[in-house]
Amino acid sequence: AGSRLPEKGRIHMSIAKLALVNIVGDMKSLDDVIIRCLDRGDFHPEPSQQAAGGIRGFTPLSEENPYTDALQKLTDAGVAAGLNPKYMPEYVRSDKLSRVAAHSRQYYEDFYRTFSEGLGALRERMNFLQGEIDQDEAALLILSHLAELDVDFDELFTCKYIKVRLGRLPLDSYQKLSFYAGKPFIFKSFDAEKDYRWGAYFCMAEDAPEIDDIFSSLYFERMRVPAFIHGTPETALTRLREEIATNREQLAAAKNQFQELVDAQRDRYYKLYTRLKFLSDSFDMRKYVSVLKREFIDVFYITGFIEESRADDFAKSLRLLADVTVEVKPDDSDKRLQPPTKLKNGWFSRPFEMFVEMYGLPAYGDFDPTPFVAFTYSLLFGVMFGDLGQGLVLVLGGWLLWRFKRFQIGAVVNRIGIFSCIFGTLYGSVFGFEELLTPFYTNVLGLPGKPIEVMAPENTNLILVAAVALGVVLICTCILMDIFVSLHKRDYERAFFSANGVAGLVFYGAVLFGAVMMFLAGKNYFTHLYVILLIVLPLAVILLKEPLGNLLRGLGAKPEEGMGAYLTVAPFELFEVVLSFFSNTMSFLRVGGFVLSHAGMMAVVFTLSEMVGNAASPAVIIIGNLFVMGMEGLIVGIQVLRLEFYEMFSRYFDGDGKPFSPVTVKGAGK
Repeated sequence: AGSRLPEKGRIHMSIAKLALVNIVGDMKSLDDVIIRCLDRGDFHPEPSQQAAGGIRGFTPLSEENPYTDALQKLTDAGVAAGLNPKYMPEYVRSDKLSRVAAHSRQYYEDFYRTFSEGLGALRERMNFLQGEIDQDEAALLILSHLAELDVDFDELFTCKYIKVRLGRLPLDSYQKLSFYAGKPFIFKSFDAEKDYRWGAYFCMAEDAPEIDDIFSSLYFERMRVPAFIHGTPETALTRLREEIATNREQLAAAKNQFQELVDAQRDRYYKLYTRLKFLSDSFDMRKYVSVLKREFIDVFYITGFIEESRADDFAKSLRLLADVTVEVKPDDSDKRLQPPTKLKNGWFSRPFEMFVEMYGLPAYGDFDPTPFVAFTYSLLFGVMFGDLGQGLVLVLGGWLLWRFKRFQIGAVVNRIGIFSCIFGTLYGSVFGFEELLTPFYTNVLGLPGKPIEVMAPENTNLILVAAVALGVVLICTCILMDIFVSLHKRDYERAFFSANGVAGLVFYGAVLFGAVMMFLAGKNYFTHLYVILLIVLPLAVILLKEPLGNLLRGLGAKPEEGMGAYLTVAPFELFEVVLSFFSNTMSFLRVGGFVLSHAGMMAVVFTLSEMVGNAASPAVIIIGNLFVMGMEGLIVGIQVLRLEFYEMFSRYFDGDGKPFSPVTVKGAGK
């Protein structure tokens, strides 16, 4: 199934058609070639080991990137300056591409050193001043509570026989000081806070250990007066306020100088960062280059893929360079290379590529399931979350998320909201008001009522059966798609003998048809001939899929691991296949379940609104709608994705392709 096929065996629906490009030239022109490839951002190179593996004499070009260190330093300098180092293409494309490397690495090193040293000196000055301010403000806080202490600190703390401790005491502890009236200490209070008393206690030096233990048990918080404080508290407070004001002025001046330096170098910084980023990423592309060293000339070789519509323009831009040859070939010209996959869908389907990529890309030339996923995902979501009002909110909210935030999920929400509106109209539901559209159907369209009455008890079984029927249609569609894709890939074993091929479709269809006719029409089609031909025989074909496939390819019937080992494992796999058919079918019951659940949750919201009265009722309805849209909308979205991955993708999609990854500057936003 994974073999390379002639062009007529490929399917290019929604997958961009590619061309293979070989680039050969003199090593002197390599930089110019790389720069043009990088600037265009539409060329997918192949690793040099694969590209030149079969060309004698060519070896991969292995060199250390000389710009990595300089780029890292320049990035760090920008972050430290408060800049956002980012690639800005206008600084590259404003010059001719040949001049992009006009500056040597030393030039960038010199700029970094000058820029970072200037900023470093100012930052060091600002940190010092801020430290001085913080230190003075901490001292100011302490002294502000000791202002009543009219004693010189130098004299106070140089006493030989008396010890002084300054700090604060909790109010409940302050009230307990009377219990220690007989102890040799004096406590003087200077200030009061909400929960504390500020003050100092005095004691003889020989009594200090005992008194310190007492105040420690009373949770006394000692505040040490910094050594740079001199004089009385009042004098020290005046001096501290003056120093703080002076340091703040100097700090503001240093910040202004810092910002002026950043502003003066801003444009130059972004220009140099952009050019250095371009050069660094350009050099990284050399890993895709192979080199043939000769006596008089070194030749480089690059190969890769580009969209077929862009191939001629790409080749023309490179042929302008001296000693460069460009050869454009069909995508399957080199059997060693597997072309990458670039999905190319229309407006409606494009956002759903993210779901396909989560599972795996289709191989180049295979079937792209994105349009099918877009339709089925939107359909199932709309069925399960049908409400005209809430759907309109999803449409608008999704559009806003995509328009202003460029969130891919916003575009998905926008589209599924459309289907929510469609089915909400059929259900007659608008923000949970189930009868709001009934007059439109009865008076305008002349119908007896809404097309689908979800809340009617007699319709519950019908909704669940319809959900299973929808699942049957989708499963059969997936099997038919797998048959179609397998035939185009000439994988006849998978197309005819697999569980997702003709054999599986016959078995599944026969069982369903017989069961439906038995329950609805009372007719029993499960005769011996019916069971043997349409149930047993397809199961036998699925069981012997590999031997039959080998016979079809002319390789004999014996499986690769031997018939005994094959027949030991195959019955268990067949049992799993039969079980998966029915479990996958019954999984679609959740679709009907969420139809009923959505209506039931909105009924709960309206019940609560009636309970709170007329005044609060609108608020309850609004909050309830937001809650249902947020919680149930998320759950339904996850459940639909589960149905896509487990019940449908597994039947027709392999997801073994590799992504189309054109070389470009990282962060260029192409």
